[in-house]
Amino acid sequence: MSTHTHVQVIEEVRQARWLVALSAVMIGCGGFLLGVQIDAQGGASGTGLTPLAMGALVALAAWWMRRRAGSALPRDGTGLFGALAAYLGTSFLVAGVLVPGGPWMFAELVLLLVLLGRGARDVTRPAWLWWFVALLLFRLWITWQGSVHQWQVLSVPIPILSWIPLDFLEPVQSVSLGSFTPAELAFPPLGLDFRMTVAIWSAGFALCAGGTWMIQLALREHENDRIHERIHTLPAPLAQLIERILPESEWESLGLHGLSERELVLAIEQRVRERVDRQRSIVEEYRSLEPLRWTNPGGFQGSVQAALHALEEKQA
Repeated sequence: MSTHTHVQVIEEVRQARWLVALSAVMIGCGGFLLGVQIDAQGGASGTGLTPLAMGALVALAAWWMRRRAGSALPRDGTGLFGALAAYLGTSFLVAGVLVPGGPWMFAELVLLLVLLGRGARDVTRPAWLWWFVALLLFRLWITWQGSVHQWQVLSVPIPILSWIPLDFLEPVQSVSLGSFTPAELAFPPLGLDFRMTVAIWSAGFALCAGGTWMIQLALREHENDRIHERIHTLPAPLAQLIERILPESEWESLGLHGLSERELVLAIEQRVRERVDRQRSIVEEYRSLEPLRWTNPGGFQGSVQAALHALEEKQA
């Protein structure tokens, strides 16, 4: 491997490590903000440890689902640190959108576990992000309801009765849906400053979601750099040929991510052999079709025959 290539690989590895570190800082800051709320006098307090425990449970289930699907294992310090940060990011995201306690929290938890069981295993995909946004909006809505002392999710007015301006009819003029208590929302004793709390939670959610998404990209880039470095221990022309046979965009789908050094070398050898054998079999099958060399009807069939003939000439 040339000096220039070696230096380039080192710089790419460093860039991936810096991205992992930056993403971890974003996740840490976002998780901290998601666990803070401001009371009516401007003091800060926590939202409780129960949502964090539930978030860790969902994150563990997501990790187990991804392992069953064959996701990569960390093979060095950077990969291990990134995997731990990604796990914490998932835990913080789930904890930040769950209601702190009561039946609503368990209903949301069941929903997330059902989604995991139906195949939504990667919590960094857009579909999951929309679910998180919906759950966050629901939490913000009931927090707003509680901050104005409306201890139900929704109050539906009853037609006709709600139009009569009599005070004694007030208890029967509407139907409350989804009641809850201040204890379930883990409100501070002095009451909640809704605006400041929402601003802090929104910033924390953005940091945590962005950091969790970025760290997945950084870990993929780190694995690609590790594979690239292994391939370029070969002579430069051979390494370039290997990367043409096995493009970088296919390394993850080929199962090269997360392999040990010995398994990685064996897997690359096997994939290269399979692709070379497949290309050779295509050429041999074409050569067995002798009459097609002298007839070219044009159109779609002729174009396909011309492409195969060009492949044969290149192999020769």
